[in-house]
Amino acid sequence: MSRSIEARGRHGRNAAWHGAPGLAVAAACMTLVVGCASSTRWAAPRTRPDDRVSIPEPKPRAYDVAEDSFDKQAMMPLERRLDLSRQLRALAGRPKQAFNTDAFDEVADSAWFTNRNARHKLSGAEIERGPNTVDGPDTSTVWTVVRAKTEGVTPGFAIQDSRGDRYFIKFDPPGRPEMSSGADVVCTKLFWAAGFHVAEDYVTVFDPQRLRLGSKVKFTDKHGRTRPLVQADLDAILAGVERRADGRIRALASRSLPGKVLGPFSYDGTRRDDPNDLVPHEHRRELRGLRVMAAWLHHFDTKDGNSLDTWIDDHGRRYIRHYLLDFSSTLGSGSNHSIEPYIGHQNAVDPNDSFARLVTLGLHVEPWEKLRPAPWPALGYFESATFDPAGYEFYIPNPAFANCTGRDGFWGAKLVLSFTDEQIAAAVGTGQYSDPEAARALVKILIERRDKTGRTWLARVNPLDRFALAGSGDGLELQWTDLAVEHGFEAARATRYRCALFAGGKALQPSQVATEPRFARFPVGATQTPDQLELRIATARRDGGAWSPLVHVYLDRDPHAAAGWRLAGIERQD
Repeated sequence: MSRSIEARGRHGRNAAWHGAPGLAVAAACMTLVVGCASSTRWAAPRTRPDDRVSIPEPKPRAYDVAEDSFDKQAMMPLERRLDLSRQLRALAGRPKQAFNTDAFDEVADSAWFTNRNARHKLSGAEIERGPNTVDGPDTSTVWTVVRAKTEGVTPGFAIQDSRGDRYFIKFDPPGRPEMSSGADVVCTKLFWAAGFHVAEDYVTVFDPQRLRLGSKVKFTDKHGRTRPLVQADLDAILAGVERRADGRIRALASRSLPGKVLGPFSYDGTRRDDPNDLVPHEHRRELRGLRVMAAWLHHFDTKDGNSLDTWIDDHGRRYIRHYLLDFSSTLGSGSNHSIEPYIGHQNAVDPNDSFARLVTLGLHVEPWEKLRPAPWPALGYFESATFDPAGYEFYIPNPAFANCTGRDGFWGAKLVLSFTDEQIAAAVGTGQYSDPEAARALVKILIERRDKTGRTWLARVNPLDRFALAGSGDGLELQWTDLAVEHGFEAARATRYRCALFAGGKALQPSQVATEPRFARFPVGATQTPDQLELRIATARRDGGAWSPLVHVYLDRDPHAAAGWRLAGIERQD
């Protein structure tokens, strides 16, 4: 690296940007966009209020899937291109970072997310249980059909079992038993373990002879007419469903969520009738980082309609909880069919691909076009060879994902990397695949995609984490974990760390280069005047390798902490 850590400064913008010809005007404009240089003292982000306090009863949100698809595929890309502030920030490498992160670039538990596996490793039994509070619908007695639908991608019906619990029942596509039901249950467990709010989903096997029509059940048929449900309608739903030799049917049973249903949430803006909803959704770290989890699990259909808000009663507090729903279009499943190989590589409407094919007269062949389906019907085209974690394309563009920065991606990658091989195998076991070879293949693919995800996103930032202070008396030592080394992506013996100590924006010591994951003890006696210290750390791999973006680690004076200092926060470059 041609310039020292000291020269790169607090925000570490590359020297190439400062001297690049033709960008002087843009640099001047950026002062209007991002404001003047910040003070030399770092301040922690302000704490966001808890969004789980009681609010008045909200009204359900109307949702139109066609309108949402048009907005995301046509209007959103246009608005992004016309957003001058966004373009200037991109030019300067200064995108808007997530609004709801804390001093250590993490997120607090909220109505959107609960920190789980990445913070406290879950047992295999906890992964298998996931969000479930019961054992699924009671299949030993009659199921009363209380609602049905024949329109849409996955026709099905809702039942009430002998315990009074309600479930929505959906089926695997013909010729591909276990595909969508297995994918849904496996991904429900993984999304829950990562921290997202999800429904209780179960693989169930039931006898259709136990179904009974409830009284005065109405439904909307495929012609859009609302009328009473009759036995012939129920028979029509079941006609195309595969049955086992004994006549029973395997299905997915999704338990009704608690609270009053309010319709889907939106991946941008805020909900006007929710006083707790203060952070625009496109700038929430949980939703931006969801991009990484969704790509890992091939959850290509992340539109608003696959989410749900409910107004819940949580031990006397009544607030809106935000759920992710419907994981039957994940892994190799498209819910009612096996997804096509292009899924994950193109949007539903992809002008860039269409133009490329026009220019090359259709002669260029993408790697995914050579794919063949897996030998196991339940997996379809799910594979890892062509998986591109950062370049993954969702079927409908997602505004939160479009704002995902390197920091958001790093956070999401930590969720993915938190899953051990054994935990992944435990989740796959809940899919109840009848062919053990299919289950083993699915575990292998998920592990390979997990590792690709980690290698990709950890390389975009300085992947140092879990900072800690040690020492006392006349010196302190900063220690950290290098996640790229911990996960085997980089070799410890070929890694170097360059550290520098600052106070008030001025260097207190020359840069030090170390090969161990710690900053050598620095004298406390020489730092009695400032009330905040800053350590700037860069990482390089192999001799002559380029130095990474910086991680700034801040220490505040604290008479109650070791040697009078405590960790105050971090700031990453990306």
